[in-house]
Amino acid sequence: MKKPPVVSFVAHSGTGKTTLLEQLIPILKARGYRVGAIKHDAHRFEIDHPGKDSHRLTAAGSDSMLICSGEKLALVRQHQQAPTVEELLQICGTDLDIILTEGFKQSSLPKIELHRAALGRELICRGTNYDPTLLAVASDCPLELDVPLLDLNNPAEIAAFIEEHVMQNSLATELSKGLPGKQPLAPVKQAFDTVMEHTVTAAIRYLPLPDALGHVVAEDQIAGFAIPPWDYSAMDGYAFCAADAAQQELRTEGFLPAGFAGQEPVAAGTAIRIMTGAPIPPGCDTVVPLENLEVTDGLLRFNKPFSVGDNIRRAGEDLQQGQRALANGTVLRFQEIALLSAMNLGSVPVYAPLRVAILATGDELLEPGSERRPGTIINSNSNALAAQVREAGAEPLLMGIAADTPDATRDRLRACLSADLVLVTGGASAGDHDYVKPALLELGGSMLFDGVNIKPGKPFGMGLLQGKPVFSLPGNPVAAMVIFELFVRPLLLKGMGRQKIFRPSVQATLTESARNKGGRPHFVGALLSRASNGWEVSITGSQSSGRISSLTLASGLALLAPERSYQAGDTVMVLVLDTVVGMQAVSPWD
Repeated sequence: MKKPPVVSFVAHSGTGKTTLLEQLIPILKARGYRVGAIKHDAHRFEIDHPGKDSHRLTAAGSDSMLICSGEKLALVRQHQQAPTVEELLQICGTDLDIILTEGFKQSSLPKIELHRAALGRELICRGTNYDPTLLAVASDCPLELDVPLLDLNNPAEIAAFIEEHVMQNSLATELSKGLPGKQPLAPVKQAFDTVMEHTVTAAIRYLPLPDALGHVVAEDQIAGFAIPPWDYSAMDGYAFCAADAAQQELRTEGFLPAGFAGQEPVAAGTAIRIMTGAPIPPGCDTVVPLENLEVTDGLLRFNKPFSVGDNIRRAGEDLQQGQRALANGTVLRFQEIALLSAMNLGSVPVYAPLRVAILATGDELLEPGSERRPGTIINSNSNALAAQVREAGAEPLLMGIAADTPDATRDRLRACLSADLVLVTGGASAGDHDYVKPALLELGGSMLFDGVNIKPGKPFGMGLLQGKPVFSLPGNPVAAMVIFELFVRPLLLKGMGRQKIFRPSVQATLTESARNKGGRPHFVGALLSRASNGWEVSITGSQSSGRISSLTLASGLALLAPERSYQAGDTVMVLVLDTVVGMQAVSPWD
């Protein structure tokens, strides 16, 4: 693997080297680069403090102590002689696009010197000693130099200079120059993590409740009053004080319909006619429905036993005032719409749909409905992806077909930047007319990965352009749809506020033998069916990435491990795609 380029920042103490690197690293990361950093410290420092296990092992005499957690690792190595710059760079790693170092004034590394006028010091690399490795000077004042002068207070300008003049070995530079070398295929988990690290967060908007179904609540919804706000009757009947019913007969006086508050207390020994939904008047603690009593000549008699508090809905039994009714991230179903309505809300803040630009590439493509010509292919990808985008709750923007020329690809890709993220199908491999990645780089974008160890969808790549994710999907329809399901759909759902972003998966028993001869995990079209002991699954025939029917016949994607054979009866994981899986044609009442 090629070594990553290096630039060393040198300056007098107090110039702000560390501060500048703190600003540069996120800028380069946002452009899709993998960044390493090395700080050269002339002073003694300790990171393995007494009492820690790492210190105990070092104190015991270990010459090299590597401590590792799930998130990071640290290497503590004892040495009699300071390691060389080359040794430090090797330790830092070769899976990077750039390494920024602080210090190493005497090294032969390419350097950018920082100069601050207030310090009153001469340049290190252009003062008494002339350092031929000096690339540029970043200063806060004008200087006469034989190298470019950068603005010390403009880290974006310095980052752009590094991209143009230093990063000769990065993936992005290799692609833009058309060099033959390609990075190894990214592992599936690594590619997925990279995708999710660049989630685009949707804007928030208010929608009327009838239009909010299926959207995601963008803020906690707090009850402004108790629901119900008062005790009310659950039945049409009579309200009274249960203690008065010991005399078996109660006089009936008055009528309280729904919609009117009973402010006058009900006299002892009497009952009031009340309707469902009417507030319980003072002096009453029980309601008996009409069918459980008789009224003759103004006297009420009970024909069934009852208990104190029967048929009364208590104030706040649904929600107390100040109680959180719905949490941020809740998907609004009809149930939640009912609750928000009961809270006297007319609209609700929700995450707006992300806008997804969909661009197809290729001279061979025709839009559906066109007059067919020999040698052409109907573009099925754009409509399929638009449907997948819409099913995820986002808004598809169909951007047509880009011709197989660098200019057309670049112009169409630039037009896609009105969206929140971009899907491009075709032009993702290494053919003579695959212009997507070079166009992305020419527009100032960068590639995060180029190819994934998965089947179908190996050419899948991801880049950034003006901070927006650009996904380069394979041109084969099945591969494009599968990659969307596995990578893009979770990104969209997360960006639009969903807490649960993955489709359900089940363990299912194969009804037939299956085999994955290749070295990549293979997601195959699969048909799920209910069995007495769980789920059964069958493979939907040929899994050619151009055979769309392998998915139209499928209700899920079964995962076949690399280089493994399966027999009928073996269990595999199946990602459930079909929302009708588990639904029945037979009524539960039959």
